[in-house]
Amino acid sequence: MVVFACTACGTVLTAKVARVALPDHSSQKYGHDLLPHLLEPGTYAVDPGNGQPWQPWEPEPEEPGARLQMYRITGPPNRIGIAPGDVRGTAFIPERLGCCCCWDGQYGPNLACATCGSPVATRVDDCGFWQVVWLEPDAVHPVAVTGPSSK
Repeated sequence: MVVFACTACGTVLTAKVARVALPDHSSQKYGHDLLPHLLEPGTYAVDPGNGQPWQPWEPEPEEPGARLQMYRITGPPNRIGIAPGDVRGTAFIPERLGCCCCWDGQYGPNLACATCGSPVATRVDDCGFWQVVWLEPDAVHPVAVTGPSSK
C-alpha cells in the first residue's frame, strides 16, 4: 500500500491505497446524469493518458448507446486516479471550480495542498463524468506504508 504526498512539501494527501487496473470506462462521459465514483475507496489507478483532454468518441452504428453523445476524457500522462473520499490535506482552488453542475477540471487542477498551496489534483464531480480525483503526476509522489487501510 502507498499514500501519495505533495512533492513540494511532503504533506500526505491521500489515505492508504492499493493499485488496481484502470477501469475501461474511465475516460468516457455519459449524458447529463450524475455518475458514481470511478474507483473503489482504498484503491488507485494510473492513467497513461495521451495529453488531449477532450476527444469525441465515435461508436460503431450497431453498438449499444450509439445515439448517446460520448466523450473520451483524458489528461496528462500518468495521472493517478483515486476515490474522492480518499483525499486528505487539500483545499479547493476557487477560481478553478467553474463548470456545468459541479467541478470537471476544465480550468486545470482545482485542488491545492493545504500546507503549501501547490496545485496537486483535479476533483471531477460534474454531470456525465465519473466521480474521481486525478492526482497530478508531477505534483505528488508515492510513499510506501504498512498496515491496514484507513477508510
